[in-house]
Amino acid sequence: MAFANRISDLARTLAQYPTFVTVMGNKVDVRTKEQLATLAAETAKLEALAAEGDTAIANGTCKDPAGLSSRLDFNTSQISSLLTAFAAQDSERLKSMSIISKQKFDGYAKNRLGAEKRFADEVSTLLTQEAKAVAGLAKSESGKPDAKPDTKPDAGPESPSTPKPEDRVKPPPSKIPSVQDTISALPGYLRATIPEIVKKYDDAALSTQSKSYADSAIKLGANSSEAVRIYVVLVFTFGPDFLSSTTKIGWVNDIINNPQLGTIDQRILILRNAVEMRRKLDLPILDAA
Repeated sequence: MAFANRISDLARTLAQYPTFVTVMGNKVDVRTKEQLATLAAETAKLEALAAEGDTAIANGTCKDPAGLSSRLDFNTSQISSLLTAFAAQDSERLKSMSIISKQKFDGYAKNRLGAEKRFADEVSTLLTQEAKAVAGLAKSESGKPDAKPDTKPDAGPESPSTPKPEDRVKPPPSKIPSVQDTISALPGYLRATIPEIVKKYDDAALSTQSKSYADSAIKLGANSSEAVRIYVVLVFTFGPDFLSSTTKIGWVNDIINNPQLGTIDQRILILRNAVEMRRKLDLPILDAA
């Protein structure tokens, strides 16, 4: 499967749904031009990332399969996070509508919003599948496929016969990266994801610091690779006191220390989505409110 092409096809399908509705004779945006531009930009980034995976899968090898797999897996919920931010913007944008107009708007906008939800779910599924496929690739120093062996038989009576299909070695099944695999791949992942933040570290220091933060994530209660990666990115970005059980940032505390929101893994994902939403809405992240 060409994952990038499939994401592009899904985006074209979504674009066919109307981005405005007419309520009480007035045209009301379901999606503003700014939101559509942001959605298009994020989709283009995911297509480019998926294209990296497509190339690696086609080659059969990859310079850093664990790192690429981690980046694919990390971005599975990117569109969902963006739609969550849009929902907060919409609530503010439409709060002046009357109850009747808002009810009509909700009914008319249902098709577009439902299509966006399906788009987010399908893109997430595709990136998850591609992450698993990439994780099972062989590692290559050059990132190019290994040279194909010469399978032509030598001349002469002693030439071996062409191997039968059933004699050929089957590729190993795709391996889902473990948490330890994820920790080992963190330096490369961080260089690709937050290059400006980690550029002050040399390779040895980045490896040591990222492992230390990953250990803190596990100590906090994180069990999944995704939660560990998110934790490490957040503390590199905002500091080690940002995401801890004793954080003094009120809105972070409300998430990370609230067991009703689920496991620590789930709360870390919710926190990441909340950070994205606050960025989209230009709200402060490091204040204590």
